[in-house]
Formats: sequence, structure tokens, C-alpha cells
Amino acid sequence: MNQLFQINWSFVGRIGDNPFQAMLFFFINGGWLVFALFMLWAVVKLFQASKQNAFNTKKEFIVLAIDIPRMHEQGPRAIENMFAYLGGAHAPNTWTENWILGRTQDSISMELISIDGNVQYLIRTTRSLRNLVEAAVYSQYTDAEIVEVEDYVQKVPQHFPDEEWDLWGMEMVPVTNDVYPLKTYPYFEDKISMEFKDPMSAMLESFSRLGPGEQAWYQIVIVPIGQKEYKKKGEAVIKKLIGRETQAKKNILDHAIDLPLKGAGMIVDGLMGSGDVSPLKKKELSTQPKIMSLTQGEKDIVGAIENKISKLAFLCKIRFIYVGEKAVMSKPHIVQPFIGAIKQFNTNHMQSLKPETKRVGVNGALWWFKQSRNNERKNRLLRAYRGRSTWAGTPLFHMCTEELASLWHFPHSLQVKAPQLKKTDAKRSEPPANLPFA
Repeated sequence: MNQLFQINWSFVGRIGDNPFQAMLFFFINGGWLVFALFMLWAVVKLFQASKQNAFNTKKEFIVLAIDIPRMHEQGPRAIENMFAYLGGAHAPNTWTENWILGRTQDSISMELISIDGNVQYLIRTTRSLRNLVEAAVYSQYTDAEIVEVEDYVQKVPQHFPDEEWDLWGMEMVPVTNDVYPLKTYPYFEDKISMEFKDPMSAMLESFSRLGPGEQAWYQIVIVPIGQKEYKKKGEAVIKKLIGRETQAKKNILDHAIDLPLKGAGMIVDGLMGSGDVSPLKKKELSTQPKIMSLTQGEKDIVGAIENKISKLAFLCKIRFIYVGEKAVMSKPHIVQPFIGAIKQFNTNHMQSLKPETKRVGVNGALWWFKQSRNNERKNRLLRAYRGRSTWAGTPLFHMCTEELASLWHFPHSLQVKAPQLKKTDAKRSEPPANLPFA
């Protein structure tokens, strides 16, 4: 029987110890097929990318200034309903749209800016989605004012370094698996008095304190998605936490690898006389489900993940840019207050958002070629922000409607006292005078 499984190693002598000769040998004897498949895959992806770029250049984008009523009692729940309505922008591609037309999913950018201390809520979207966006806002704020304005990012220098202006920016990223939720707006409501302490008030206050020559830009880009894969991702984490085993489905490649390995294992078992070993697992199965032994904190985490995946989710990217004239620009004016405002939603046992400065954000701790590297980062950040890019920078991550409504919502009229925040007295009032119109 041993002769049946002998391997002819004579080819080793023909190859010798020359690595290039070894690579040539394997390429000639079947390796070319792997190379050909890789090249075919690369050509297909490049073709798709070219079609998508051509499709995206035809899109027309608009910026909408949103002014809210001066007196209202709507809280973040109204904005959560608005985000759920915006999920209607999701449109799955057909095969023709994906590979021939290069159609891409339209994204929507929810923005909050301060120009010389004047604070404005903005939504940047495609013209084709304008009706959807306006309907989402008016469905919750019937007296809101929506005006199309010129994109404010065009009014600052487009390349750095600049003689008069400077820029600082970053992206905010999750610290762990994105199915773990942030602390959201229900946590800011007193359970006894039912008083809501608006977490946006701190950010609006710091934005309104900027002076002439200073600008702060806060952007959340959302991409509507199908919910199936996101929900499965969350369910897998829950099953792991409660000790319920999951077995991933294997594809054709997995089966192709497993088949010879299983065959070899059966042969070894036969030769070693272990063919009659019981198939039971060596580890003892607990008669008590793991869910019964979870601490209250662990149960809360499982419940929070279940709540998050029960809500509509988007793929998201968060950016922040502080730009201004060098004579007046000072990071302590806004950078630390902004990070502090975001940290209100962080928890140590579930999810947190942190500034990403290792690869994307402006980093003062760089050692080599610090100034030139940071200037390049400033330019990349500005281009990504200006284009509301979904691919530049760090990867997209999931956030549900409740998280989005916590991070971006119109202020509660009884909580926020920022004097420079624009609010409408009537439906036909105008946006801030210093905000350029289209």
C-alpha cells in the first residue's frame, strides 16, 4: 500500500536551489493558469472601475441649506425617522447596470458647518435625490426652509501649503467591530424627569464661538445599502457572545481544498488504526447554555447589538476639517471641543469613535518629512471632503439610524442657545447672508 502513496521528488533535482528556476518550473507546469485568472480578474475590475468613473462624472450634485423652525419640540427621533426615509435611496444594481453601465449607489452627505461663527445645517446630494431629501425633511419639520446654495468648499484655497490659509483635518473611525453600537440619544434622556439633555448643544456652542476667518466643517457621508449582509454580520457576533456555534458556508474553493485533506486524514486514520474513534467532540458540551452564565453587562451588550441590527443601517464615513486664515487660526478653538462632543457617544464596553491620524489625518507627531507629508494629507483630506468621497481614506463602516440621528440632528429649541444658529421665523426666510448661493 505504501507504494501507492509514494511521491516522485525527482523534479527537485531538476530545479536545484535556484529560486527563479523553481518559479519558472511551477509557472510552466500549471502556474500560468493562476496568473491568467488573476490578470483576467484585474482586467474585469479595471473595466468596471472605468465604467463607474464615467457614470459618476454625469451625476449633478447640489447642496441644500436646511433652516429649522425657531420653536419646535422635535427631538432626535424625528431625525431617525428622516434617516429611515432616506434609506429609500437604495437601488440594487442589475447585471447590466453593474457591469455595462457602471451604475453606482448615490450617497448623501449630512453636514454641519461654521463660517465665521455662523452655523448652518446642510445636505449634499444628487439632484435626482432632491425630492427624496426634501420630503424626508418636510415629513418631520413641515415649516423648515430648504434652499439650494453654492458649495462652500470652493471658497477656500484648494491646495496647501498656502501663504494665508492653513488646514487641519481628520476622519473619525470605530475602535471595534461596527456591529457594536455607540451610546445614542435615549441615554441622554432622564428616566424620571424625562428631560432631554441635547448632546448636540456642546458642538453647536463650540461652532458658534469661531471668529472671522475661521471655518469648521463636519461631514457624515451615508451610503444606502441592502440589509441582509449587515444583519448576518451582527447575528454572527451575537451567537459568538452567547456561545452558540456558527458554521460558515463553504464555497467551491473551500470544498476543493477540504476534499484532498479529508482523504489524507482518512488514510492516516486507517494506517494508524484510529478509524473506530468516536466522532464525538473531545471537549465536553455544557448542559447549561452560556447565555445563562453571562453577566448583566454582557447581556446588555447582546441586547444593544440586537437593537442596532434591528434598525436600518448605512455605510458611513465621518470627516472633520478646520480651515482658516493663519493669523487667527488656533486648534484649541474647535478641534478639542469637537472631539469632546463626539466622545459623548463613546463607551468603553461597546463602541467608540476616535480620530484617525496614523494614515489619514494631519499628525503633528510624524518624524520624517513632517511638513511635506502633512501637506499631502491636507490636500487628500480636502479633495475627499470636497468630493464627499466614499472610498478615499479609511474604510466605510456601519451605523444605524439611531446612531446617525444622535451624531447629526437639529437642536432642541429649549436646549441649544447658540446665537449664530440659523432658524426660520417663517417658511420663506433666507439663509445666512455670508453663505454663497448657487
